[in-house]
Amino acid sequence: MASTAWTVTVLSAGLGHFTGHASMCPRKIGYVTPFHSERIRIWLPGLTLGEYGDDPLKGLKRPSRFFRVTVIVPASKRLSLKADAVAFLNQTGVDVRAGDWVDPQLRRSHFDDWADAWWKTTVKLAPLTRRGYWCILHNHVSTYFGGRRMTSIDFMDVEEFIGDRLEAGLSPKMVRKAVSVVSLIMESAVRSKARRDNPARGHRIPQRSRKLTPGDVLDMGQLRRLIDHVRDPYKPAVWLLVVTGIRPAELAGLRVRDVDFTRRRIYVETSLVTVEAYGEVAACQSEGPPKTAAGQRAIPIKEWLCDDLAAVLAARTAPGELPPSLDDRLFVGVSGKPLDTKWFRQGVMVPALRAAGLPVTIRTYDLRHSHASLLIDRGASPAAVAQRSATPTRR
Repeated sequence: MASTAWTVTVLSAGLGHFTGHASMCPRKIGYVTPFHSERIRIWLPGLTLGEYGDDPLKGLKRPSRFFRVTVIVPASKRLSLKADAVAFLNQTGVDVRAGDWVDPQLRRSHFDDWADAWWKTTVKLAPLTRRGYWCILHNHVSTYFGGRRMTSIDFMDVEEFIGDRLEAGLSPKMVRKAVSVVSLIMESAVRSKARRDNPARGHRIPQRSRKLTPGDVLDMGQLRRLIDHVRDPYKPAVWLLVVTGIRPAELAGLRVRDVDFTRRRIYVETSLVTVEAYGEVAACQSEGPPKTAAGQRAIPIKEWLCDDLAAVLAARTAPGELPPSLDDRLFVGVSGKPLDTKWFRQGVMVPALRAAGLPVTIRTYDLRHSHASLLIDRGASPAAVAQRSATPTRR
């Protein structure tokens, strides 16, 4: 005659806290009853038959509120079966009421499955941000954690991942972004009750911020020499970057209607960035709001710059044709398409820097720093400079 085993039944109402209804949790999460077998039968809602052991009905579900899960119990532990069953039931109740209960079926899921599920949710992000996530995910994260179960990854595994990427020559900034992607994937698993914690949190990665050198900030004499060597018709574009401090993407996003020639102002409303091809996504240009919340702003400009901008638009009008419409871009590439910021640097800025005898390491973005330096030299306060250039200030 077989020894008495025990059945652990977890009430569905007892999982009310897991489903968001804490008031439905009874005092008892379930009960334990005798069962003459060499197995413990544990009833949990929503689980697959055979989760904890071999079962001829593995993979099927019963049409009931509860689904049977079978646990093989060694003969040496038959005398303590009830204690084990009661301990399991009590721990399940603690986990459920604390919101830490993890579905055993989800615990078997792999990192790749969650990475794919998380990637589908990134469609709401900006195209350039999404491309950055895709490159990090496929070039660094999936190649390291792919094929592993989610529950097998702990804090030290992420630490080893950080060390591996740094040793491979990846910059600390990129490693921080890679860990951020791992954290986003892990957080989706935590919120879906596939694991209890996020092992990608709490890691410290020293990051060396880029420091400006004296050569990165040009004075007015150097700026004039640079602009003298800029190819036509892009001299007014470089002057706009210098005297307004707008970002290169904001320059590319300017339209004709954004220039008020009467009041001598430009209105920064949008930015235009180039997104290179990745995966099955073709290269494109993405238009969106400026980088910061204060990015939409009106900036006064001098009369001579208004005249130069009007001359640029007039030069684009062929004899017998209509002038550019208000919705046309203020600056375009040589082919007439919207201005590409990467082409602008390689095709306009770099040749001008070489011809002017200035370091080619100076970025187009560094003209913002030159603009801020010029304002401070004229007595402007740091707060006024930050407001004009739409730079977020730390409190």
